[in-house]
Amino acid sequence: MKTIKISLAVIVLAAITFFVIRSFVTTEMVDEIKQSGNPFVDKIQQKIKALQQKPENKFCKEYYNEVAYQIDDFYKNSRLGKSKLENNQWKENLSKQLYAAYTQKFINQAFFVFNGSEWTNSDLQFISSECQILQRSPMLERNSPIDQKFNEILLILNKYDEITNFISSCKVFSFNHTEFEFQFPFNDIKNKISAANSYKNNRLGNSYVNNCNRLHSELKNIPQILFLSHVRYLNNMINFWSNQYRQYSTQKAYVSGIYIPVKRLIDELDNDIYNSSEFNIEYSRLESNWDRDAKNAYNYFTSK
Repeated sequence: MKTIKISLAVIVLAAITFFVIRSFVTTEMVDEIKQSGNPFVDKIQQKIKALQQKPENKFCKEYYNEVAYQIDDFYKNSRLGKSKLENNQWKENLSKQLYAAYTQKFINQAFFVFNGSEWTNSDLQFISSECQILQRSPMLERNSPIDQKFNEILLILNKYDEITNFISSCKVFSFNHTEFEFQFPFNDIKNKISAANSYKNNRLGNSYVNNCNRLHSELKNIPQILFLSHVRYLNNMINFWSNQYRQYSTQKAYVSGIYIPVKRLIDELDNDIYNSSEFNIEYSRLESNWDRDAKNAYNYFTSK
């Protein structure tokens, strides 16, 4: 009789374990939540249901953390089950439900941003960080649809970073050599402008990244950015070589040694690379500044 009672107890425990485990959810979708009869479990499940109904235009990481904290608190105080086993299993079950609900909501919120035209740095930084955190979770099934969505998000962000890094490289481009033997790198300029045009013509290489107005605007401005970099180089050359006519014994030597080489560099600004609306203003200004130095040189040599 005692053996029979023990066997029955084992069978009952196994049945309870089976139905609790069967109630586990996958990370793909949270089905309709059923009442468990445990007020603490029901409270968490209602909060998970509320998370599923959160709007997609605002991230809800704080709410997710709050519910995760409550699950952990109820678990530590043994409120999720009548036994240690049941408490443990409900802890895992609810954590999976919460993770599944939040990952789907996060993905929807991320693509809400990607489908818009204004991508803020704060949104992108959060999406990148959160995506990597969620993808490292042991609750994620590798190569599942959710995992594939995470990979898609990271690909979008990688393409965005690639273009923003390219734009940054154009903005910081400079050429500071003042010696005549160093030639201005026109090939680098042409390659950068060609790359900018390639991004624009290929819809930025990603249909979602193509939605970002800021990238289109900055890529469009690349030729002007590089034009102004060229102007800064010429300003630097004029400033460096001005008033150095005194090192020459004759005006002819000055003209061949300094004036003509710098004038040639200024004339190189007149090309079909930049198509800048500011070309006439900048070219005239540079030419005027250099001609002023030439007049000073003329006065210097004629007064000797």
